[in-house]
Amino acid sequence: MSVNPSAAGLAVRELACTLGMRPLFEHLHFAVAPGQWLALVGTNGSGKSTLLRILAGLLRPQAGSIEWQGAPVRPDHPDWHSRLLYQGHASGWKELLGARENLLSQAAFDLPALPAAERARRVDAALERAGVARQRHLPFGRLSAGQRRRIALARLALDARPLWLLDEPNTALDTEGQTLFASLLDEHLAAGGCAVVATHLPVPAAMPGRRLQLPAGTGDGA
Repeated sequence: MSVNPSAAGLAVRELACTLGMRPLFEHLHFAVAPGQWLALVGTNGSGKSTLLRILAGLLRPQAGSIEWQGAPVRPDHPDWHSRLLYQGHASGWKELLGARENLLSQAAFDLPALPAAERARRVDAALERAGVARQRHLPFGRLSAGQRRRIALARLALDARPLWLLDEPNTALDTEGQTLFASLLDEHLAAGGCAVVATHLPVPAAMPGRRLQLPAGTGDGA
C-alpha cells in the first residue's frame, strides 16, 4: 500500500459550527502533515463526530475553510471524496449480508476502477489480516461487537486513500485488535498518509498522535 506524499496535507482555518443556538466550536485551527495523525479528544457532545463529518463533506461549517495540499477544498466535490476514507462510529453495514458480502459491496464504491476479481482478492486478504476470515460468510448481525469493528479495520486495509477520518475506530476491540489498528495506522503514515481520529482510548501506534482537545460541548452534539 502506498500513498503519494505531499508537503502540505490537511489544514483547517477558523472553522466554526453551531448546534441549535449554541456554538459547538469556533476559531478552530489545526494542520496534519503527511506521516502525521491527530487525535480528537473531548467529552460527549464536544463535536468530535461533527467535525469529522464536516471534514468529510457531509456537513457544512458555519464558518472557516479546509485546505488539502495547499489548495481550498470543495467538500461536496467527488474529487475530495476520492482522496479520503471516512468511517463513522456507526458501522453502516447491512445486518443480513455476510461480512465478505458487505466488504465486497464497500469495495465496489471505494475501488470502482479495479476489476471485480482483484477487488475480491483484496477483500479476502483484508479479512484475513483483520482476523475475521473464518466469519466471512456469517451475517453481519450475528457478529460480536469486536468482530464488527474488525470488519471496519479490514476496510482500512483495502485502499490507499491519503486521508483517513475515523470515528472511534478502536472501540470494542480486544488487545490484539488494538494492536492491529495501530499497525494499520503506522503503515498508512509510513506511506505518506495522514489521519484525524476521534478516540477516547489510547492508540499504541509507533507514531504518537498530536492531541486536539475540543471544548466541553452542549451535551446535545456528537
